[in-house]
Amino acid sequence: MKLYRLTYCSRNRIRGSAAEVETEVKKILAASRASNREAGVTGALLYNAGNFAQVLEGPLESVSRIFEKIQRDLRHSEVTVVENGVVSTRQFPDWSMAFAGESSVPATPLTIAAFDAAFGQTEGAGEQIMELLRQLVAQSDDLALIDAA
Repeated sequence: MKLYRLTYCSRNRIRGSAAEVETEVKKILAASRASNREAGVTGALLYNAGNFAQVLEGPLESVSRIFEKIQRDLRHSEVTVVENGVVSTRQFPDWSMAFAGESSVPATPLTIAAFDAAFGQTEGAGEQIMELLRQLVAQSDDLALIDAA
């Protein structure tokens, strides 16, 4: 089986208070984790500064089906693919969907630059988003280990 990866960014269209938006993002995350696990898809999701960034990894048919659903989801606009293709290894093998950030966390220069590159379709934007997600997932893992101690 070939492994396929798709990385995209989109703008948030969820309306409501910050708490209502957070609740809706958590619903997206829970649904993603359940459906991805069944489909053999792994990845990571970032929601910050009114934008989403997501990596989907798995069989081409599964990734394509999930991405089609995302493109039709009215909670997203300006869905922009920044990287896709066959890869040799998963970047997030232990996660049906890692969550790498919340809207309540202020946007950092690194986050702003990554989203600007993605929506501007700048060369290298895919790797920039991937690196951002790897760093944030690693930080989340570190915080979870500290909290568990």
